[in-house]
Amino acid sequence: VTADGTAVVLSPREYDLLELLARNAGRVLTHRQLLTAVWGPAHVQDVQYLRVYVGHLRQKLGPAGTRLIVTEPGVGYRLLDGGLD
Repeated sequence: VTADGTAVVLSPREYDLLELLARNAGRVLTHRQLLTAVWGPAHVQDVQYLRVYVGHLRQKLGPAGTRLIVTEPGVGYRLLDGGLD
């Protein structure tokens, strides 16, 4: 993964989360959808996992991550179209 031309090292879980958001760029993914796909159905109530990992992604991706990963309050997250390689 690169952001603003710089290589970004992600953990496997961070990569899975970013890949899911990227495959659905422009669409809002609910907390439940993200948790089920990345952590499994036993973790559908663990919304704090998402907050922590999305925070990690935004930090690692720098200004691009902060700008492109949008929080949809009470619903989930959305990756804006374009911007990440």
